[in-house]
Amino acid sequence: MILFIFLFFIGYYSYKHKPNANSFREFILTSKETNSPSTSSPSTSQDLFKFFNKLLVGQPSVPEFKIDDYYCFNVVSFKDGTATYVGFLDKWYLWSKIEVIGSSGRGDRLFGRKKKGSATEMQVIEGLAYSDKEAAIKAKGKKDYHKAAKSFLSAAKQFKKVGDDSNLLEAANSLEALEKAASIYENSDRQSTRAARVYEILAEQYKKTNSTQHNLEKALKMHRKSAELFELDGDGRFLFSLTSQAELSAEIGYYEQAISLFDNIIILSANDSILSFKVKSHVFLQCLCIIALGDWVRLEKRFQQCIEEYPSFADSRECAFINKLIVSKNSCDPSGFATACKEYDQLTTLSSWQTHILLVAKKYLEVEDLR
Repeated sequence: MILFIFLFFIGYYSYKHKPNANSFREFILTSKETNSPSTSSPSTSQDLFKFFNKLLVGQPSVPEFKIDDYYCFNVVSFKDGTATYVGFLDKWYLWSKIEVIGSSGRGDRLFGRKKKGSATEMQVIEGLAYSDKEAAIKAKGKKDYHKAAKSFLSAAKQFKKVGDDSNLLEAANSLEALEKAASIYENSDRQSTRAARVYEILAEQYKKTNSTQHNLEKALKMHRKSAELFELDGDGRFLFSLTSQAELSAEIGYYEQAISLFDNIIILSANDSILSFKVKSHVFLQCLCIIALGDWVRLEKRFQQCIEEYPSFADSRECAFINKLIVSKNSCDPSGFATACKEYDQLTTLSSWQTHILLVAKKYLEVEDLR
C-alpha cells in the first residue's frame, strides 16, 4: 500500500512538472546561443519595439517539431528527423541525433558548430523565411500591422541568410512590405515614434543588403524619415538619426547636404552637456566634406570659426590633423599630407569613404606640385 502511494505520488509529481512546448523552444534557443561563437549579444535598448532589436541581433529560430505526451514525460521529435528529446521533471534531455552531412562530407551537428552553407541548413532557413512571410501576409490581412512588421523583418533576415539571387529578391520585397507597415504607423498620431524606430531599423537593413547605391539611397531616405518623426515627437533620438543621415550623405557623396546637416548637429551637440564631447568628431567629418569639394578657402574659414567657438575641438587630435592638412596644402607638400594621414589613421582608423576623400585630395596636391 505504501509503495502504491509512493509510486502514485511520484507519477503525479512527474505529471505536474512535465516540461511543455514553450520550455522546449527556450531550451533549444538557449542551447544554440550558448554553443554558437558567432551569436551577437542582446541589444540593451529599452524601446517599445524590443522585438525588432531581438531580430536584429540574430535571435535564432527553432525548426518545426512535434510533441508526444506520455503522461509523466514528453517526447519531442524534429519533423526533419534529425533529433529527438525527452522532457522530464522540468528539464529536456537529448535522446538521439542524426548528423547533417555538408558538402565536404563531414558531419555538421544541428545545434553545435554548424558548417555554414550546408544544403539542409539552407533548406531549413528558407522554409522558415517563407513561413514568416506567410505569417506576415496573414497578419497584414487582419490589419495586425505590429505582427506583420515583425514577421516581414524576420523573413527578410532569413532570406538574406540563404543568399542566392531569388532569396535576396524575397528579402528586398519583405523590407518593402515592412516599409509599408511603417508608413501605416506614421499616419497614426500615437504610433509616430514606433514608425521612426522602424525606419531606423530599415535604414540599417538596407545598408547591410549588398551596400549598392540603390540600397544606400533607400537607407538615407529611411534615416531622413526617422529624424523627421523623432523631431516631431520631441524625442532625443532625433539627433542620432540626424547624425546617421549626415554620415551616410557624406559616404554616398552628397557633400553639401552633409555639410548642412553637420551644421545643425554641431550646434545641437555643443548645447548638450552629455553629447558635447562629440563636437570634435562632427566638425572633423564636416571638414572632410569641404575637402571633398576642393574648397580649401572655405575650409580654412570654417576651421578657424570652429576653433573659436568650440574649445573641445581646438584641443583635439582632429583639429591638429585638419591643421596639418591645411598647412600641407598651402605649402604644396603632398608628402607631408600623406604623413599626416598615416599618423592619424594609426590611432583612429579612417573609414573607406574618408580615405577616398583624402586620397583624391592628395592626388590633386601632387598635380599642383608638378606644376
